Order: sequence, then structure tokens, then C-alpha cells
Amino acid sequence: MPSDKQENYSQQRDATRLHDILQCGYAKFKSLEYDEAQQRFEEAAALEPRSAEAHAWLAAVYGRRIEGAWSLMEKVKLLQMLENEVAIALDIDPSLPLARRMNGARMLNTPEMLGGDPAAAIDEFRYCIAQGMDEADVWLALAECYIQTEEPHQAADALEEALRREPDNEKAAGLLRQLEGGSGSEPNNAQ
Repeated sequence: MPSDKQENYSQQRDATRLHDILQCGYAKFKSLEYDEAQQRFEEAAALEPRSAEAHAWLAAVYGRRIEGAWSLMEKVKLLQMLENEVAIALDIDPSLPLARRMNGARMLNTPEMLGGDPAAAIDEFRYCIAQGMDEADVWLALAECYIQTEEPHQAADALEEALRREPDNEKAAGLLRQLEGGSGSEPNNAQ
């Protein structure tokens, strides 16, 4: 039977390995290498099945794969996988901002007939911001929720916040121009 010291060392080693795998997966995700990112996050989830972060990152990969999928069948399959990973992550740690962000993205980008709910997504993105996830992409997603729920003033405020964090964000600038009437057309809600 292993001693407490050996058990503690083993747990620390596994935690370090998990951290390293997640960091590698994150680097692959940021460089748009989704196959490799998915492999790393699956490896992390296998090493530590109760890692909410690993499951939330898997959901993020599936979300990006949905964006790139051509067939409806593939999109539906990936959506089911994304929903499963979000549910697991939230079950493990309902306060994890990344899990809440993925849940918000799921509700924003999923058609209402398949469980989408932009109004509920607002709460998720607001939570993320309150927890320090103060990135342009989060503010942009919040703005898109407000656009879909027909709250243009809140959408404009969120877009201005996104542009404060990332002044060259073309999507945020374009949506803001549309809201302010600069383009003469309505914002495009299609993703």
C-alpha cells in the first residue's frame, strides 16, 4: 500500500501533467489546430475525468468544428457532443467561467428549436465578465445576444466595451456601425 507521501507525490505529478496537457491543448486551439487541440483535451479528460476545464475546452473545440462543418448531419452530431461536454463541465464545476462561457455560446449560436436561448446566454456572459473574463470576444458575444433579443442600446454598450479591449475588431466595429445606422442595414444574426 502506498504511503501518504507517495500518494501526495503521485497526485502532484498528475496535476502537473494535467496542467501541461491543458496548456498544450490551449496553444493548439489558439493556433487553430483543432485536431491536435481535441486530442490534448481528450487526453486531459481521460487523465482527470473530473476536470471541468478539460471538458469545457472540448466543448470549445466542438464549437469551432461546428462553425467549419459543411453538412447538417455533422453539425447536429457535433452539437450533441458540445452539449454533452458543457453539461459535464457544469456538473463538475458550475462556477467555472469557461464552462459558463461555452454554455452561453451554445445558447447564443444554437437555433431556438434546438435549445438555443440568447436571453439566457446574456446571464452566462455577464457572469463570465463579473468573474474576470473581460475579453473582447465575451463582450462581442454579449452584444450578439442583445441584438438577438432586440436590445440595441445594451448591444451598442457591449460592442463599445469589446472595441475598448480590441480596437481593431472588425466584427464588433461593423455591428456597431449597423446599430448606429452607419450601414443602412440590420445586423446579420447568422453565424
